[in-house]
Amino acid sequence: MKLKDIGEFGFIDRIAPGGAIRSRGVVKGIGDDCAVIDIAGPDYLLVTTDLLVEKVHFLMEWAPAETFGAKALAVNLSDIAACGGRAEDAFVSIAVPEHVNLEWLEGLYRGMSDLARQYNVNLLGGDTTSSRGDMVINVALTGLVPREEVMFRHTARPGNVIAVTGYLGESRAGLELLLSSRDLPSDIAEPLKRAHLAPRPHLSEGRSLASSRACTAAIDVSDGLSSDLWHLCADSGIAAVLQEGAIPVSDALARAGDLLGIDPLKWIIRGGEDYVLLVALEADAVKNLKQTADAEGWMLVPIGEFVEGRGMRIIRRDGSTESFGPTGWDHFRSD
Repeated sequence: MKLKDIGEFGFIDRIAPGGAIRSRGVVKGIGDDCAVIDIAGPDYLLVTTDLLVEKVHFLMEWAPAETFGAKALAVNLSDIAACGGRAEDAFVSIAVPEHVNLEWLEGLYRGMSDLARQYNVNLLGGDTTSSRGDMVINVALTGLVPREEVMFRHTARPGNVIAVTGYLGESRAGLELLLSSRDLPSDIAEPLKRAHLAPRPHLSEGRSLASSRACTAAIDVSDGLSSDLWHLCADSGIAAVLQEGAIPVSDALARAGDLLGIDPLKWIIRGGEDYVLLVALEADAVKNLKQTADAEGWMLVPIGEFVEGRGMRIIRRDGSTESFGPTGWDHFRSD
């Protein structure tokens, strides 16, 4: 059997039971955006790690090294955001191939350091080794969250409103433009490419939602709306109904869809690396939460509801209903 036969998440399911050798202090282990650890104080410790691999996540000709340094940290910051935490300390490990020069590496760390300053994050160490193949950038990041405010994936409930904190699908469309020779006007193409290359972690959104105590569950949209919504449904043991007409579509994505003859919903459902938050909200709190979001300058858009049952479906603009499965990004599945 090959890894592609079961996919990334099938592999995680197989190894998860053997993960917690010593369960004392482990609030949440494998299977959430962060590991959550009880450190016997007012806060839980959050720990996450993620990596970028050349020719899998990026091509060097796409952007300066600073861009990839910032993104390597941003994707980890997004995991902290999904748990409602504040980021603390990062540890960076790199595997460097022969074709990468010192100037590129200095740019990589410069981009990472610039973003770290924005979020008051320390870069405290890591490891450096050689690579016989491509460039590998790994970041491990810690965070803290008040123990009564931590947000998980498995705690959504029927009747909760499904909402997002930003636009979906832009990163996937930007990736397709980066990989292809399709020529679109720069005012359309550049925002989409930027969404893929320079995602903004929604840390302030995560903290605001967590402190409200009205957000029952959350996940960051890294693998695509369908896959990450499926995680919330599967972990919480419930179903989801989306309203197509409620899903926000950015102007750039809509115009790209028109020019390329592609339904933007394809990018939204099957995309990935959006790094907005997908959340479950108490229905009676949505109005106040939206007012808070407006006052603080961030998006909060209800797009559906969690219900009893299993599976996911979407009510299209014409009133028809379609079931859908987790069709977002998986590193190993070929389908």
